[in-house]
Amino acid sequence: MPLTEFGPVQHLSADAVGQPGQRRFRLRAISQGGAYAFVWMEKEQLSAIGEAIETTLEHAEVDFDPSGPRGLDPVFPLQANVDLDVRGGRLSLGLNEETRHIVVVAAEGASEAEGEAISIEFDFEAARHLRVQITEVVAAGRPPCPFCGAPIDPEGHVCPRSNGHQREE
Repeated sequence: MPLTEFGPVQHLSADAVGQPGQRRFRLRAISQGGAYAFVWMEKEQLSAIGEAIETTLEHAEVDFDPSGPRGLDPVFPLQANVDLDVRGGRLSLGLNEETRHIVVVAAEGASEAEGEAISIEFDFEAARHLRVQITEVVAAGRPPCPFCGAPIDPEGHVCPRSNGHQREE
């Protein structure tokens, strides 16, 4: 599997594409050299990346203040010439102790021999902003059922906790 080291980024953000219930989630990165990359993943994976970032910041004793100032996000062109488009089947996150950067590695295949992989590196400030953004993106979806916790479909929800007999609207 070829590993593309995207290196330190000038921009990293999270977003979702599509309607709630049918959204696709991704990280969008712009390298220092101006290359674009998308890493597609499931909502749970994006949420886990956010939690891992928060844990890493805590272990590195970085003040995690989600209300701190946020810089302006660069505008991704509608027809961006995406240099790398990876489906993140396997994700890992770690800390480069030497550079004090967080590193996310996303690989497409189920094994190391399959698909492409990308390594994205970013500083603590970018990590702090990304954590806040991930929380916002994940929360913008369908509201959870107060009884079972499953997402409520826009057409209604049959809650298994009510043994399927009560329809929650």
